[in-house]
Amino acid sequence: MDSLPSWVLKVSVASLGAVAVLALLRRQQLQAKIKETEAGLSQTATPSPPAPASAPAKPKEEVALQAAKASGLEGIAAQKAAAMAVNGQQPGAPDLSIPLEKDIERRLREKYAPSYLDVEDQGGNCGALKVAIVMVSEAFQGKTRVNRQREVQALLREDLDSGRVHALSLMLKTPEEHKKLMEKQGTA
Repeated sequence: MDSLPSWVLKVSVASLGAVAVLALLRRQQLQAKIKETEAGLSQTATPSPPAPASAPAKPKEEVALQAAKASGLEGIAAQKAAAMAVNGQQPGAPDLSIPLEKDIERRLREKYAPSYLDVEDQGGNCGALKVAIVMVSEAFQGKTRVNRQREVQALLREDLDSGRVHALSLMLKTPEEHKKLMEKQGTA
């Protein structure tokens, strides 16, 4: 297969850059909307005696969700936008400021709360990052092997699409399956 013309690469890079700029602008809009909502809530409050210490203030997440809904987003899109506005990134989003293995481990722990997790770069010196993941989690209960792998691949889709990760090797077990495997191997 011949290599792609340079203009295709330039258009692709420009498109990806535009997506990043749009995401950044959207985040800034949501943060501004959150500040407006918080300011509106504080202005509407009457100067009555202070509330008892046991009455908690609205969590930032709730305010961010209200602001996202006020800007026209609904459902999961509103939840993602609120999480991004509060945390600075979507839940499970890659963090390019830390090493790849640590980033993948962080995201897997956030989503699956595994009882065992091993993330290993098996790429060696070839330059292509090949990541092996062995994980034991209750979250896999009642799911087929294929669906477990699809979930993890979906979580890491951005890394796979960008070339940050070239290949994945996945062993995803429930605690019961892991226990049986260990007994079978005589290491339990």
